[in-house]
Amino acid sequence: MTAASKRTSCTRCGASLAADNDSGRCAPCQRAERDRIVAAPDVPRSFWSHEPLHQALADRHLGRVVRAYRHHPYHGRQPLPQATVAGWFGMTQVQLSRIENGPAVVHLDRLAHWARVLRIPVHTLWFRPPATPGDASAPADVVEVGPHLIRALRSADRQVGGKNLYSTVLAHLALFSVPAGRPPAVSPQVLMATAALHEMAGWMAHDSGDSTTSRRHFLDALALAVDSRDALLVAQVHGSLSHLACHGGNAVAAISHARDGLGAIAQEDAGALIRARLLALQARGLAAAGLTADCHASLHRAEAAFAEAAPPPTEWLSPFDRTSFEIESARCLLRLGDVTAALGILNGSAADRPAHRVRSQALARMLLATALVGQARIEEACDLTHQTVELTHGLGSAVVLDQLRHLALLLRSHAVGCPDVPQLLDRLRDTIRERRWVALPLPTA
Repeated sequence: MTAASKRTSCTRCGASLAADNDSGRCAPCQRAERDRIVAAPDVPRSFWSHEPLHQALADRHLGRVVRAYRHHPYHGRQPLPQATVAGWFGMTQVQLSRIENGPAVVHLDRLAHWARVLRIPVHTLWFRPPATPGDASAPADVVEVGPHLIRALRSADRQVGGKNLYSTVLAHLALFSVPAGRPPAVSPQVLMATAALHEMAGWMAHDSGDSTTSRRHFLDALALAVDSRDALLVAQVHGSLSHLACHGGNAVAAISHARDGLGAIAQEDAGALIRARLLALQARGLAAAGLTADCHASLHRAEAAFAEAAPPPTEWLSPFDRTSFEIESARCLLRLGDVTAALGILNGSAADRPAHRVRSQALARMLLATALVGQARIEEACDLTHQTVELTHGLGSAVVLDQLRHLALLLRSHAVGCPDVPQLLDRLRDTIRERRWVALPLPTA
């Protein structure tokens, strides 16, 4: 048999494969595999005519649609793992298994969200998705207006907190965004603007204490960033997902997202600043996992990357300055129990934080107060906590409120030994009660 007769075709695009290529995929399709891990891939129109998928849609059972989607020959010889698709949806593999094998889901919001994530054409669905941001055309001047809008929202967010601004961001998303299953004509700039707004909405939902909504926004941002082909933006959103995972106690996912982000910019010469941030976030995950040596190694690499960093080459990237880096480092050191080293960093960072960055200043002071409690410097910790309560009077931040609760727990055991503590605990109790509005449900789009 000749070499030519052994040639087969790519199961994804149909291109001829070399005789020694036994992967079932051509080189371009193998590169596309990297994108499908983080978001549902673009598929040809004929994809949805595959009989098992067509039948599942006719049966009006989205769980079966997902299973048929995963087993589609377009994805290769092996089906997509449940864990991969579950990650796109923001759920666990076990939850997706129940959806695939259980009764049909009828909740319209869930159906619409999952259909958007998989980019199922609307004409194939048995339900009419509710109006979503992006149903209308994005403004023609989005490229000019978008960066200014993002900067203004970031500035306001630092001062008043995500709870007070989430509705505003949703309103802007309604004007600027495009659906995940976008028309091909949408420009990369519009995709990047929409991704940046979704990421900002995710941070504001996180700051409001709603991790589920936050993750959905981050996943939408990731899909749009992948579509835009902007590697730096893809890496940044992975950083946001890493932070969210670490905040939720999932060290494995935090490390994984940080490494995925680093992989996205492996070939990017201009990515030193985002690389520094991702390495610091990776260090946080490693610290949470108790991997002390690996954490210190990642922090050392982050410091080296930060030292060579230039200003962000794109306006869609969030700022990451020296103080932000130092606070990330201090979080790692506190998690590892190195209070002395953390104090050495935080003593300068808490004082140097600009006054207009209220939330960041509050978080830096509370980290410092936590470190002071660790060294039994209770009076100093009380003074800092009083300052933080004053500073954050109008701040809509569940993250800050949670840190105040944490400080109250740490200080409680010192109520007998330090006369300043009981008064502070009374004030914290009243403050937490007065700010219960921060925990109210977020508005929906």
